[in-house]
Amino acid sequence: MDTTTLLDGTSVLEDPDLHEQQAKAGSLAVSGWFKWITFEVLGHAVLATLCTGTSFVVMEYILDVSPNVSLLPHACTGITIGLLLVARVVVGSQQATAAAGQVISFASGLRTVAMLSCNVSEKLTISAGADLEKKATAKFRYELVRLLNLAFYSYTLMLKGFKLVTPPASLVPLEGGIMEAEVLSVVSCPTAMVCKWITNLFEQQRQAQRITDTQVGVITGELIKLTSCYQATNGLQFTPMPAMLNGFTYFFVVAWVYTITPVVAVMEMHENGKLNNEGFGLSLAFTFFLALFFFGLFEAGKVIEAPLATVVTLIPIDEMGHTLSDDLSNLVDDPDDEVPVFLPRPPQKREVSKF
Repeated sequence: MDTTTLLDGTSVLEDPDLHEQQAKAGSLAVSGWFKWITFEVLGHAVLATLCTGTSFVVMEYILDVSPNVSLLPHACTGITIGLLLVARVVVGSQQATAAAGQVISFASGLRTVAMLSCNVSEKLTISAGADLEKKATAKFRYELVRLLNLAFYSYTLMLKGFKLVTPPASLVPLEGGIMEAEVLSVVSCPTAMVCKWITNLFEQQRQAQRITDTQVGVITGELIKLTSCYQATNGLQFTPMPAMLNGFTYFFVVAWVYTITPVVAVMEMHENGKLNNEGFGLSLAFTFFLALFFFGLFEAGKVIEAPLATVVTLIPIDEMGHTLSDDLSNLVDDPDDEVPVFLPRPPQKREVSKF
């Protein structure tokens, strides 16, 4: 139900960028629905099914017995293992959510710095140096937006597990591009280095008295938040669930699934007294889906081992970069329109609805 009330004379359009990001995020989510079904999971499910079938054959034709066993110990153990696997998935999802929040916070911080840059203005207005001041301020705006885009670009590369060596052509500075590329290629944290360059850029404006000390302090605080956000995101790569707990969970999942297979066969044989096609087929199907469930749940919990990789597969990072680049060029005070969109969106046809 549309509850939007438009005032007289108002004309609005659907936001194509927002719809594109939502569609891309939905597509990424759908593509991840069955990523837990791996060859390893299917292999375990098939092998467990074969173990159940083998148990039927051994008891029917070799041992010729149908003993009675209780399912209660396996049921209690299975519930405990299931709760452990669910907790593992929940913790992994929380870490992935935290990583996604860091990405959004980093982009928000870049927009804030761009808005605060409007405090930088020409020191001289009516003098022989007014033209030079105007050019210097325009150069500052250009370099600031370029560095903000470069910071987000190197940040997204870190999310994907890459390190910036040579920046894209659109982000190469007008002067000193070779030196900048060499520095980025040797430092361990390119994003932190770019934040340092942004700090130096504002310090130059403070020394030129184009911005006050108080305003620089506020902007420096935002840059510190950016660095902290980067460190928090990078830290998620080195704080996965302990390998011992992963090994513990995997061992008992394997032990439980492969010991439940003969129990299923024994219970079926005890109920029917002999091997029959209906009971045999249902037991095989039950074992297959039971193994698929437990090993699939373990596979889904692997998100806890690489939360950043999960975020990259679920968030349209590239589309966020295009939108951010457009916002940064619009947020700075650029009366002469000299600051371009450094990371433009690829040209494509869009259908825009007008209300």
